[in-house]
Amino acid sequence: MVKANHPSKPLPITEELRRELIVRFLAELLQVTDSPENQEEFQAALQRYCDSLHPWLEPGDGPPNPRAVFSLLEDCTFDQKGENITVVLSPEAEALFRAWLRRNKIWSDTGLNTAHAWLN
Repeated sequence: MVKANHPSKPLPITEELRRELIVRFLAELLQVTDSPENQEEFQAALQRYCDSLHPWLEPGDGPPNPRAVFSLLEDCTFDQKGENITVVLSPEAEALFRAWLRRNKIWSDTGLNTAHAWLN
């Protein structure tokens, strides 16, 4: 299960679809920060990823006073079996998630997110 802080304007999607999209967002984030050699490399990869979403941010996406340094998750818990995880995005991560949604929609609408045969 995935939860997120909802800013004042809700996304026009179902909660089930929202959970699925947050999982995809976090999966992409994990993929771009995969196997860093050290903490500095991880931070640099994470910063590059966040910076890559800036063109798709809109003023109403995030908190009015975003923090310069922030955690992406405000909370992360596992169930007793370790099979389900619940996360709560920070307000800043919520803004990045909205930017990610916007970027992916634009890429999808223009055919830029299709998998080419040589990538399979």
